[in-house]
Amino acid sequence: MTGHIDNSLIELPYGTRTLQATVPTNRVCFTGEFEEMRAIDDFVQTLRWRLERPTAGPALSEIAKGRNKALVLVDDNTRPTPVHKILPELFDCLNAAGLPDSRIEILIAGGTHRLMTDAELLRKVGEKVARRVRISQHDFRDQDAMVRLEPISVGGRLVPIEINRKVLEADLVVGLGSIFPHSDAGFTGGAKIVQPGVCGPTTTAGTHIAAALLDDIPLGVPENPCRLGMERVARAVGLDFIINVVQSPGGVVFDIVSGDVVQAHRSGVEISRRAHGVHVPKAVDVVIVSSSPEDIDWWQAEKALVAAYFAVRPGGIIVLAAECREGLVHNHPQLAHWAAMEFTEACERARRTDLSDMGADLIAADVAIANARIREKASIIIVTDGLSNHDCSVLGYERMPDLQRAVDVALDRIPQGTIGILPYGGVCLPILAGAM
Repeated sequence: MTGHIDNSLIELPYGTRTLQATVPTNRVCFTGEFEEMRAIDDFVQTLRWRLERPTAGPALSEIAKGRNKALVLVDDNTRPTPVHKILPELFDCLNAAGLPDSRIEILIAGGTHRLMTDAELLRKVGEKVARRVRISQHDFRDQDAMVRLEPISVGGRLVPIEINRKVLEADLVVGLGSIFPHSDAGFTGGAKIVQPGVCGPTTTAGTHIAAALLDDIPLGVPENPCRLGMERVARAVGLDFIINVVQSPGGVVFDIVSGDVVQAHRSGVEISRRAHGVHVPKAVDVVIVSSSPEDIDWWQAEKALVAAYFAVRPGGIIVLAAECREGLVHNHPQLAHWAAMEFTEACERARRTDLSDMGADLIAADVAIANARIREKASIIIVTDGLSNHDCSVLGYERMPDLQRAVDVALDRIPQGTIGILPYGGVCLPILAGAM
């Protein structure tokens, strides 16, 4: 007679809904909870304080005195930064320093992402802000909008700086963003609003492929060639001041950092480590991970695989739940070409490819190399509505119709396998016991 097996119900966020499955309770080693942190008491008062008493550097009002034209760089709809709350206070600060709304412009810093729709723009910045200042969007494909500056060294390569000319035409540049763990830059925020935010594809290829060709994925490691290259670009083009928010996946704000693009960012990084770090007592056989809240497409959802990579043992299985409602990716048709390669081949080809070869698309190579590295360590089962069977095959994933089936298959293949759960894989930083 077999003994009774206790099962636990797990729930993973998936787009606007939740997926459920049951797992053997005694095999679960971690469930991906974040540390409880206190939210700031008053967002507006904290923001005002950070504008006048920044984390690092002089007050924005001091920097803005005597300036003639302000450009505010804002992240796009793939990021949860509450810019609709920040912008009115920021504009009031700039107005008081002598810059009227007529001399302030917003530039949506979308990097190589698709352009936002008018409705998405309104939701992002708010209707009142949209009536106050001019808003434009960075389009990395528009070479006429770019200015090329002297190259910088990134990961042993000379990387040209291709920057949106609006950045150089302004004499005050302020960047907004959020800080979360990131697979290439270590963490989001800071200089990322400039690079890749408002750069051309050659510059973005140069910084990102530097991360891909490291010995390991630099998740949670800000002092890496990619991040340092981004910061060199930001310094070179004159990013004067940043405002970065550290928040939960649900939008609870823990702190705001401001001021110098490097020093303020690093202060925010330490807060993010606490806010987004997940204790992993040991690497497990099966990691069940949701890409939430980074689930708009696979390009964003892959962040969850990177998190799972650091929590799964070699030879294990990753079960990924990723809605990917907009499919595989926008603007990177060469992704499938790179994704079909094994890890070593992709790295070798990337090393031989010139940064300026836009047809090759080294930005896509960066993401595909991370995917190949993860596949070498663990097999991947995916539950998704937005990807086709062909997409899943190209990426090297096995597709299952629902989460329970995916979990059952994984546990059948590794009898008595240990389990870890990462419900917010898109923004978490697994911290393996003894590794830090």
